[in-house]
Amino acid sequence: MNTWVKKKLGELVTLEYGKSLTTEKRITGQYPVYGSSGNVGSHSDYLVKCPGIIIGRKDSVGEIYYIKNNYYPIDTVYFIRNKN
Repeated sequence: MNTWVKKKLGELVTLEYGKSLTTEKRITGQYPVYGSSGNVGSHSDYLVKCPGIIIGRKDSVGEIYYIKNNYYPIDTVYFIRNKN
């Protein structure tokens, strides 16, 4: 019995831009900050509630990271948001 349903990726998730957060504006904290080259620091607040997939869009284009905890993706990456 086949329980798989064929769907377009865009029906399930959206690809969104990270937000600008310069080094000067970061307040060291418990949430990792991710850029296209991976973890680039931490911040006291998060932008995305876990879990997450991040895709580099500048410099390290196409690099993919999986995050298990809340995180802050900066503007050099896309992140995937579940539509559900």
